[in-house]
Amino acid sequence: MSEKMQIEIDRAVGKFTPPMEVAGGFLSREDYKTFARKAVTEGTLIGWVHAENMTRERLDRKINALEHEVAILRERVKEVELELMAAQR
Repeated sequence: MSEKMQIEIDRAVGKFTPPMEVAGGFLSREDYKTFARKAVTEGTLIGWVHAENMTRERLDRKINALEHEVAILRERVKEVELELMAAQR
């Protein structure tokens, strides 16, 4: 897990953690379930966003590499066409 992702999760935990005066025994089981559900949902969304960003970055690098390869192949085709035209004369 990246440090940035851990920081976001820690912020979410802080956001959903009840204050000390409330957490001292005044929360019901349903309140804890609600806090847990919100925290898990937030953590899941944080993970999904990071996975989407990493996938997009990886695919961008792959596309750039393939575009570079296509450009090289186009140049090579031009060279071969010129060689073919020269050989026909």
